[in-house]
Amino acid sequence: MRRRIGKITGNLLFLTLLSIPALSLDFPFSFQEKPIRQGSVEFFFGSYNMNEPRFDAVYADGGLMAGLGLSAALVSNVNFYLEIKTYTRKGTLTFTKEKTEFTLVPISLGVRYIFPFGLLNPYAGAGADFYFYYEDNPIGTVLNYANGYHFLAGTYIHPLKKVPALINLKLKYTSARAEENDVKIQLGGFEYAVSLVFVF
Repeated sequence: MRRRIGKITGNLLFLTLLSIPALSLDFPFSFQEKPIRQGSVEFFFGSYNMNEPRFDAVYADGGLMAGLGLSAALVSNVNFYLEIKTYTRKGTLTFTKEKTEFTLVPISLGVRYIFPFGLLNPYAGAGADFYFYYEDNPIGTVLNYANGYHFLAGTYIHPLKKVPALINLKLKYTSARAEENDVKIQLGGFEYAVSLVFVF
């Protein structure tokens, strides 16, 4: 039930982000100055919901994901980005009830297109992911990685034109499957994030 609610919430947020341009003060639409001229440095945090029932059985729901993002303008409003994040959860093993800890370090590379509408600048993009993960408990220690892909959508908000800083609201879905002892595990899921962006 929680997973279904999470998917519904994610879909509603996604549709909301797509409709944000309609709220622009520059309506009817007219392209403005690029929100990211050359590049940006981004500090963000948000929630992450891993789409894996086995994980939910051991670790508590939710969890904070934080990280750093870098981007560079390629052509026009096409933007290349790199994101590095961390996500840590503590839980209890199902049978032995012993403590366990899980750390995920996702690295994402991708390309997005930004629509420069002025105050609100929506974007959409996609890319590849490399998920490094570490799990430690009395049963054993696992250190491995998995490859995946993602889709994202969001909007940059530029409240003050003379200040080179933006606010970013982002929804991202990732699929990344790992395999341990012939068992496939889905490390991907929905990420909801907000960030402070410094542009140059």
